[in-house]
Amino acid sequence: MPEKQTRESIGAELNATETERLINLVKEILCDIDEVEAGLRQMEEERGLPSDSSKPLVDRMAHLGMSPEAIERVGELFDAAAKIHQGEIDEIPDHLRRELAKTAEAKISALDQLQDVLDARRRQPRD
Repeated sequence: MPEKQTRESIGAELNATETERLINLVKEILCDIDEVEAGLRQMEEERGLPSDSSKPLVDRMAHLGMSPEAIERVGELFDAAAKIHQGEIDEIPDHLRRELAKTAEAKISALDQLQDVLDARRRQPRD
């Protein structure tokens, strides 16, 4: 579950550079991966299968019979996260770059709107 954002964390996000935003996005993806890992572990336990976190996530997903599309998607996101980490953003497929940019833009838009609300509240006379 995401943490409740403080005024300071919102301000930091609003003032973040594109690189900082990408780094934050990768951190969120890594948190999502942790959640997927926990879900896989639970599914393996429910089916009486050994849980081996040293195996690649996509192999474990295949072993559990997950759809090839889901497996491909997770693999694609892992590859993108690795490329971002290595500073090879230009090597991320265009469709995935557009998708990541849309996600980042939506978050920025939400933060901008929140900043507008905060600014409006600050301008209101206090009783």
